[in-house]
Amino acid sequence: MTLIRSIGQQWSKSILAHRLGLTLQDNEVVQPLFGGATSLITVTNTIAALTFAEGAPLWLPPLESGDDTPLTNSVTLNCLFAAYRLLFIKELEQGELNQSEHLALTIGFQWSQSLINNDIDATLTADSKQLCNLLQTIHRQLEQVRTDKRASNRNMGS
Repeated sequence: MTLIRSIGQQWSKSILAHRLGLTLQDNEVVQPLFGGATSLITVTNTIAALTFAEGAPLWLPPLESGDDTPLTNSVTLNCLFAAYRLLFIKELEQGELNQSEHLALTIGFQWSQSLINNDIDATLTADSKQLCNLLQTIHRQLEQVRTDKRASNRNMGS
């Protein structure tokens, strides 16, 4: 039974990664990030894997394999928040992230910023606003940790 559940979860991850790719591929904030070696597919697979890191999330709607529609803003935000949270912890504990993981962090931050900045009609739900604000707070904390780490490394040679 565990094998069947594992295969089912891998299938769900692949569908989520595909739909995340559809959501992010035409976004004017995200598109310029992919001029380097890491592709959007690699990053969306990373985000999908992190989204399912603790099992299937309760907030994720059932994913159909034939569905080629982009995800809603709130589902995308939840995926990006889940990935950002785990990558934040990984960077604090291990200090090293690969390029795909760095891009996932950048996309999460920029996606939340664009949602906040483009919420002229106040269409974001209270939960989505809270997630955006949490993501912004975590980003500021991560940037502070990175700044402190750079400063301490610079002082070691003096």
